[in-house]
Formats: sequence, C-alpha cells, structure tokens
Amino acid sequence: MTQVTLPVRVYGPYKERLVDLLSAEISALAMNLSINIKRLDRDETGLVSVEFAGEDEEFLANVLVKEYGTVPKLQDLAIGTPYRGWLVDVGKVGYGIYVDLGIRRPQKVDSLVPLFRIRSQFKVQKKPARAIADAYLLVDNLPVTVQVVRFDITALTIEAEFCEPFLQRIDKWLSDDHERLIVLGSSRDMIDQGLSRSKHTQDIFAVEQLGRFEYCLVCKRSTRASGIVAAIGPYLRGVPMHLFIPREVRGKVHAET
Repeated sequence: MTQVTLPVRVYGPYKERLVDLLSAEISALAMNLSINIKRLDRDETGLVSVEFAGEDEEFLANVLVKEYGTVPKLQDLAIGTPYRGWLVDVGKVGYGIYVDLGIRRPQKVDSLVPLFRIRSQFKVQKKPARAIADAYLLVDNLPVTVQVVRFDITALTIEAEFCEPFLQRIDKWLSDDHERLIVLGSSRDMIDQGLSRSKHTQDIFAVEQLGRFEYCLVCKRSTRASGIVAAIGPYLRGVPMHLFIPREVRGKVHAET
C-alpha cells in the first residue's frame, strides 16, 4: 500500500466537485496500470492524499510527483530551496504571515514569514502585517512560493521569506494597467462556464493559473473586474473572489497607516 500526499488543497463550496475532478484525473493517470486506488482523501485544511496498491505502485507514485509535485517533509527541508504553499490565517497575527507547505508530520507545521521580512521584501516601512496583506491582496489560500531561512525540528518552527518569482509577479501586476480577478477554490471549467453563461468570455484578456484550483482572470483594458464579479458570481456562489486593481493597490501602499 502506498500513500502520496499531493501539494493540492481542496476547499470552498464546490470542494466535493473538485475532489471528484481530481479522482477522475488520477484514475486516468492510472489507466492500464496494475493499480487499485483505495481512496482519495483530504484533511481538515483540504490537503489531498491518495492511497493505492498494486504491482505498479512505485510507477504511479512517480507519475503523481511529476504531475502534481511533492509535499516536503520537515526533516528534509533545505535552506534556500523554493517550496510551494498557500497563505493561511492571514491577518490573525501581527508578527507575520503563515504559509502552509503541506507539512503534516509529526504534526501540522506552517512556515512563518516574519513582519520584518515582509516589510523588507515589499519595500514598505512601519506598516502592520494586516495593512500590507490588504494592500497587496495577500489572502487566505493564495498560492505562493517561499524559501526557508531557518527551521527547528525540535521546536517545530519554520521561518521563511517569499521567493523572487512571487514578488516579481506582484510587481508585474502593479505595473500593468489590466484589472485582475483572483478566483480561489474553482476549476478552470467552472470559471469558463460562468464567463460563457454570463456572456463575458470576450471581456477576459487571459487566464493565469496560480495553483491547481486557483486562477487569475486578466480583464481587458476596457473591462472592470468588479463587473466580472457581479456577472459570474451567481454561477460560482460562495467561491472567494478578490479584485486586484493596480491604482487602488498603489493607493493603499502609499497611504499613511
């Protein structure tokens, strides 16, 4: 029997549909293999694991790693190595922002990006963590990449900083005059159907995939992201959507706290 934890989180009002989608994907990957998929499960945070048995266990495990990536183990963390994760509990503490890397053993351990590092990396001074998160749209479940600065296996602590590609993505969004809509906890098909049914497909310039079920809709220059929310909202009820409007972000960044 083999169990593989995937760097995929399933959450939100359509989580059961997303689990079914993942199950179908994995079944397709296992087609023609000597494999019996026992179950696909998710923990209380939505992190997905799949359990299977058969002669081709090792082969399927390698296929899943190639397709989805891996979740790191605490004891195997390497300083300076990039890891993918998701922002969690944003705004709940004032000393930084937590990132879920998928580490669950010996217990769940999230990495902390301390406030002084956030201020340094985003080039802002004196602003509290909540204000920085609000300005730059650092929200729960947003996929990010971080690199570990230090960790303590005994104390079960991880300190990290955001990786340069993630910071560059934010800078790119800021310097672009396209408004963006971040959709978290949805499949691409669900988004496409919402756009089609609301007759707004032509108002989207591009769709950027941020994570397995996280997307960024880049609006055409003549389109307001708030209008897209109003249009597709009825077709994606309860799905978290966040507006990234460059001029508003810049205003918040430069505003006095």
